[in-house]
Amino acid sequence: MGRGWEQRKGKGDKFQEEVKEILEFQKMLIVPMGAEKVAPEVQEQLWKMENPDSTARFFRYTPDGFAVDVENGVSFFYDCKDGRTIEKEAFKNYIVYAGEDRNVFVFIRHGGKTYRVPLRCLAFLDSNNEVGRYSEEKRMPVDNDGWIAPRLWPKWKYDAWKASHLGASGTPFRYFDFQKMEQFVLADEKL
Repeated sequence: MGRGWEQRKGKGDKFQEEVKEILEFQKMLIVPMGAEKVAPEVQEQLWKMENPDSTARFFRYTPDGFAVDVENGVSFFYDCKDGRTIEKEAFKNYIVYAGEDRNVFVFIRHGGKTYRVPLRCLAFLDSNNEVGRYSEEKRMPVDNDGWIAPRLWPKWKYDAWKASHLGASGTPFRYFDFQKMEQFVLADEKL
């Protein structure tokens, strides 16, 4: 594992703990679920896999937890993102968890704010516009679903990019559109 990944993981772990505290402050019971919590040694191996199968991806992108408020009859899965992006596989996995009628929330910390966004209300910037800001030689490819996909570059170009971005996973991702999600900013109850 690269140093960049370790730094990202450390920031993510800290944010997960803060979200847990927020939910417990609201009298919710928390069940940790993320692969990094229940099987850290497996999570490390999954991260190293270049082309994990669908079962490995499903386990790798398990939401961080499950919260239940018994008194009010409310429960939901949740995941925490400390930054501006979400990976395609994570988003797809959360959709599976949501099914037709289950609650999934994504907690996002960015720009000094914490957001609590229902999965179906996540908003994304247009990927083609985002990569279009770069010169042709630095412009990342965008897949057919609108996700920025570094691995679609020719191997030599991807390898060169990866060598200078050690913390990046290389998996398809999108940038959040925070302006469209402003209504989901949490009040400073216990941040």
